[in-house]
Amino acid sequence: MKTRTEQILEFLEKTDRAKNVIRMGYLGDGSRRESTAEHMWHLSIWAMLLHKEINFEADLPRTLLLVLTHDLVEIYAGDTYAYDDAGIKGQREREVMGAEKLFAILPDDLGKEFRDLWDEFEEGKTPEARFAKALDHIQGFAQNCISKGKSWKENGIKRERTFFRTDPARETDPVFAEILDHLYEIADNEGAWGASKGKNSDP
Repeated sequence: MKTRTEQILEFLEKTDRAKNVIRMGYLGDGSRRESTAEHMWHLSIWAMLLHKEINFEADLPRTLLLVLTHDLVEIYAGDTYAYDDAGIKGQREREVMGAEKLFAILPDDLGKEFRDLWDEFEEGKTPEARFAKALDHIQGFAQNCISKGKSWKENGIKRERTFFRTDPARETDPVFAEILDHLYEIADNEGAWGASKGKNSDP
């Protein structure tokens, strides 16, 4: 039997792998794709800056816990490209299996705490989860804007194709609608959209 400390250290070692899970969106300079760990870190900054700007109460510490937990399952499940219709079909099953495997490494009480946070984010019912999920979609969209649509162009993503990702965030709060209007203007001015190529597309 591993000690409690050994279990925690094993989990910390395992979560280092989030630095190697590569997403489809590029860094702002277009030099490489961002990792899941970088995405969660940047998402935390978004939450810190916007939690007082939105028009509903969302506890920042709780939101940060959700943000820093929500994509850890990708260590086992991998990142699913948001516009990959085939990949999305099995995404939920892969991620549940990833959650069960990853959080089982921890002592029971901590494993339950992490699993509860992951479930809360996925369900999107609490104010904090609604806030975190909206930011999750906006950050991925913004990442494409600041990289001048590099991933969108590579995958033939047109403006209209992104609406299913941005509309839920837009409907969550007027501040998000304002941010998205600004980001769409940037994308339009930069000519960031791709030409149609096939079924797949970006975050």
